[in-house]
Amino acid sequence: MAADIARVVETAADEILESLVPFDEFRGAGVPDGYRSIAWRLTFRHPERTLRDKEIDGRRARILRALDEELGVRPRTS
Repeated sequence: MAADIARVVETAADEILESLVPFDEFRGAGVPDGYRSIAWRLTFRHPERTLRDKEIDGRRARILRALDEELGVRPRTS
């Protein structure tokens, strides 16, 4: 499943995604049995200019929408 998540994120983020690294996995309170929560570090970079917050926010929304629609993956709430 992590490979599927990476594929969807990379596709939705387009060319400005420089790296995508899982850095934490959690199972327990707040996560249904049989599921896990994986935290990912995304680094965005444009080779010629500084990115604007609006661009990153739009990519984040697009990534979250694609993860939900394609895999049923949603952000974990606290």
